[in-house]
Amino acid sequence: MTAQSRADRLADRLKDRDAKDEADGHKGGKQGAGQADTPSPPSSPEGKRGAASEGPPPAEEPKDARTKFQAYVLKSVQDEAKAIVYWTNNRPGGYASLTELAEHALRREIERMRHEFTGDQPFPPMPADQKLTTRPPRRGE
Repeated sequence: MTAQSRADRLADRLKDRDAKDEADGHKGGKQGAGQADTPSPPSSPEGKRGAASEGPPPAEEPKDARTKFQAYVLKSVQDEAKAIVYWTNNRPGGYASLTELAEHALRREIERMRHEFTGDQPFPPMPADQKLTTRPPRRGE
């Protein structure tokens, strides 16, 4: 039996968790999960020669690649999240990283909010001229 890398284990856990979420009736758990975890194969010098090169064309970048997401979170919440990862990372149903825990928690909350506010439809994108720090207009004004 060969040892799996941490990235492979994380990708497997994301697939397992998405399958479990889908079985539990949670929609949207599969959107982009694990896509950025799988590194693309390194390009070889032969691939740069042009049309005469053999082999498959270069892989396209995933549509839903992971990017940095920054938020201020209470220290107590951070400490608990770190403890969860530390104590569960090698257990079934545990989390291999803070990224995995945060992404899963956000997906669940997004699904709940979609169900409550938009009939399970995605929210429309924010207007391009708005920022999250601006307050929405008051109701009734």
